[in-house]
Amino acid sequence: MVETIIGKSMANQTFVSTTTIRSRREERKKERRWRDFIAVVRFLMILSLTGGVFWFITLPNWVIKNSQQIDIEGNSLLSDDEVRSLIPLQYPQSLLKLSTQELGKNLQTLAPVNNVVIQKELFPPHLKISLEEKKPVAIALAPEIEEKTNKLTVQTIGYLDEDGVFVSNEVYHNLKENPEQLPTLKIIGAPQTYLPYWQELYGFLTQSTVKINTVDWQNPTNLVLLTDLGKIYLGAYTPKKFPQQLMVLEKLKVITAQVRREDIIYIDLTDPEIPSISKKEPVKEEKNSN
Repeated sequence: MVETIIGKSMANQTFVSTTTIRSRREERKKERRWRDFIAVVRFLMILSLTGGVFWFITLPNWVIKNSQQIDIEGNSLLSDDEVRSLIPLQYPQSLLKLSTQELGKNLQTLAPVNNVVIQKELFPPHLKISLEEKKPVAIALAPEIEEKTNKLTVQTIGYLDEDGVFVSNEVYHNLKENPEQLPTLKIIGAPQTYLPYWQELYGFLTQSTVKINTVDWQNPTNLVLLTDLGKIYLGAYTPKKFPQQLMVLEKLKVITAQVRREDIIYIDLTDPEIPSISKKEPVKEEKNSN
């Protein structure tokens, strides 16, 4: 009797164990099928997303085709078209491949502007550029021969800001229409001669208490300043000697009490330790003979 009961019990356990194993196998198959399904769906989603991104990037409508798709803010001296003409872009330009940071840096080296912020807009595709203008501090002039008279004259060729960015005479139309905003300082000569020294030179000029109207750099061996004291000869420009020459020039302001401005031909500061003044000879009065 006991053996019979034990046999039945073991049979039941065997039956229960087999059923449980089969059930677990089915559950695992379902789990594998579900994981496979999820993997396929994930793959299809990644594939479609990759294709969508590729289509998104290569979409021909998201292209800057011309400069009129660029909006400018913060400019007053330069017109919108003048700023656009200075933007270093080749058209057509993919809007999504464009580096706004690189474009902003390049624009600041080519135009008298600061704090350039560039934003991309996709609908419709265009660029929005916000900037801060740097005012020109000097008018650049150069000697030219007039065609009609065949005479050598000095003509305006452009403008300079304090950092030495040269802007050609073809821009600043807004500035020309407001002459009261034009800089009073002028520089004469070839830009390639003085531009490497301009930022440093202008810093010295702004510290001088003597009013300097014109820097004549036509002759690199003799820099000439036109000032309220007259014409100043400085010789070749050197960053070490130039500040000393300006200091001596300030001390010479007292000569205006002793020598009339119109009698001074030039002041020679080629050697700042031995300044000299060239004056006009006094006019001799003719005696009337009776």
